Amino acid sequence: MTKKFSSLFQYLKSENISINEDEFEFQAQSHPDYPSILSIIDTLSFFNISNGALSVEKSEIELLPDHFLALLEVSNSEAQFYFVERKGEFYYFIKDKKVISRQDLELIWKNIVILVEKTEIDNSLKSKKNSLSWILPSLCIGLFLITLAHFQISLTIKLFFIFPIFGILCSIAALKDLFGTKSKFLNNFCNLASNSSCTTVVESNKWKIFEIVNFSDLSIIFFSTQFFTLLLYILMVDEKVFFSFNQIMLFCALPLIIASIYYQKIVEKKWCLICLSIISIILLELAYIIIFLQFHFVSDTTNISIFGFVITSVTLAWFVLKKILIKQKHLKEYQITSNRFIRNYEVFKNNLLSKGKTKLAYSPIILGNKESDIEIAVITSPFCSYCKGAHEILEKILLKNKTNLKIKILINANFEKLDNEKKIFFRILMAIYLNKGEDFFLAAFHDWFENKNLQKWIEKNNLPYNEVQIDSIYESQNQWCIDNNVHFTPAFFINEYSYPTTYERESLLFFINDLIDEDFLVESGNSLPILT
Repeated sequence: MTKKFSSLFQYLKSENISINEDEFEFQAQSHPDYPSILSIIDTLSFFNISNGALSVEKSEIELLPDHFLALLEVSNSEAQFYFVERKGEFYYFIKDKKVISRQDLELIWKNIVILVEKTEIDNSLKSKKNSLSWILPSLCIGLFLITLAHFQISLTIKLFFIFPIFGILCSIAALKDLFGTKSKFLNNFCNLASNSSCTTVVESNKWKIFEIVNFSDLSIIFFSTQFFTLLLYILMVDEKVFFSFNQIMLFCALPLIIASIYYQKIVEKKWCLICLSIISIILLELAYIIIFLQFHFVSDTTNISIFGFVITSVTLAWFVLKKILIKQKHLKEYQITSNRFIRNYEVFKNNLLSKGKTKLAYSPIILGNKESDIEIAVITSPFCSYCKGAHEILEKILLKNKTNLKIKILINANFEKLDNEKKIFFRILMAIYLNKGEDFFLAAFHDWFENKNLQKWIEKNNLPYNEVQIDSIYESQNQWCIDNNVHFTPAFFINEYSYPTTYERESLLFFINDLIDEDFLVESGNSLPILT
């Protein structure tokens, strides 16, 4: 998890709320008001987590629950949110794992608290751990250990694999921002002291050579080459050659170690603790070889070619992978920036109002709060493949905002071109709403989009209906679509304003709260309101 959201995630865990932390961070950073409190509140709401930002005076602290998120100004630094836990008469918060009294808490109190509540609503975006992310690495490690156990080599050589493996892991940790590795432990370790910062050192390019290749590149190439060449020469039953070349590599690394320490100490004036860990691994390797694995230098043209081929292949593979990772990182940053613009409500509102209102056809199918002034209408066709996604969006909106808005369903069906079985389907669908109500209609409609078995659906949901009444409703809706050139479904309308074509339908989820709070949409008449 990132440092910015660590307190929030810890608070959510204390409330037994599971969430996809990477997705939460992405959605929060994509909010047009990031990094304001509003971006956090809206993102929590997007994840179906009931929440609220409250103004709480010092005298009211004891009224708060045992766990909460509070804005505190610690050590005269900029105020930020901390996870606070009450234990008896004392309060514990995440900063340096301090336990303070009520009086001390009041001294740093900034009167703003965020509270959350676990709800029974199914969170479709909650954390879903992919079993493959654990199975494949575990299988790989297990197979490697089994293979290593069958090698007829000494234990000291087998144990040497520990060095390149830990070296590769440390190299990945040093490039955690590039690999997208997020760990609270790594963040705390890298910023253990005021003069330490792994990110500052790793991303620094004060030396021109770093624009081409830097210490992190050399580190991951060095240890990857070690791992693969050792494995290769063991398979060739010629591990002595590996250690001959490896000694040369280790001695060649010594000047780079000195340069790295100089760069951190003198140039950047910051220590990279992961870089120092990598240096320690290299020095331990050298000591291990000198003490336990003394080999005379062995080489020939063939072995030099093999060793050179592995180094070249690893180097090429790394720079290709690095280019892909950099591109992926830039794309994510661009996506976050573009999403902030796309999710800007004022921009959306201006696009929504750029065209006049369109008087919609009559439809008896209204879901949610029928008295609400906010109406989302969708023109749909059950036999349209794109309409399934549209109804999933509407179901999410209705699930969270059933009392705050209404959803009108208009069905575009041309009975002149339908066979008898499909006509029966449409009549039953309308009759379910008219005779059984909203819940049965939603269940039947959802079942249709999930299975799309016409015969079974009719058998399951068949009921008496007024053919003349229902056919006239469909005829009027179909004629409206023809008159208004609505040839494609689904089509969304918000209070009879056509949903902007420049926005994805999924984006509607981000604007629901603003639409509910907005009052310009409930004006009478068809004239456009004046925008300021």
